[in-house]
Amino acid sequence: MAQTIGFVVETGDGGRAMVVAEKGQGCGSCSSVSQCHGGRDTRTAKTPAINPIGAAVGDRVLLTVASGAILSRMAVLYLLPVFGMLIGAFTGAFMFHGGGGPSGGTSIAFGLAGFALGFVLSVAISRFWSAARPVFPVITRIVNTRLASSSVRPSAGCGCSGK
Repeated sequence: MAQTIGFVVETGDGGRAMVVAEKGQGCGSCSSVSQCHGGRDTRTAKTPAINPIGAAVGDRVLLTVASGAILSRMAVLYLLPVFGMLIGAFTGAFMFHGGGGPSGGTSIAFGLAGFALGFVLSVAISRFWSAARPVFPVITRIVNTRLASSSVRPSAGCGCSGK
């Protein structure tokens, strides 16, 4: 599970909240940290989250995203173009192999076409999934309560109160 610390900035109806999450705690070990959140260089990102524990504005919370949701979407984005390329390459090789001529160029052309088709399909599926079933982080724990209203400034992620 991917986890990070954030601050609740607003709460809404239906158990939702807007959280400002700092990049760094959960993102430090991720190889895609430079591409995350639209490529913005900011150290924070405002994101909607599911709030089943009733965190209030100003609470410092732990955000969790299920690994299965991330892995299934990454598998579609990365594996579908690769499978398309392999299927295209084998199709090109076997389709024109009986003609007696070399099939290397045909195999490469069909492989590139299969890769392009797989890429287009993976983008379409990804957009459909994002619209139909978006992945939201879940607030799983309140780390500190209402830090925004206290005189103690929040720390960078150690969970301490700054003393």
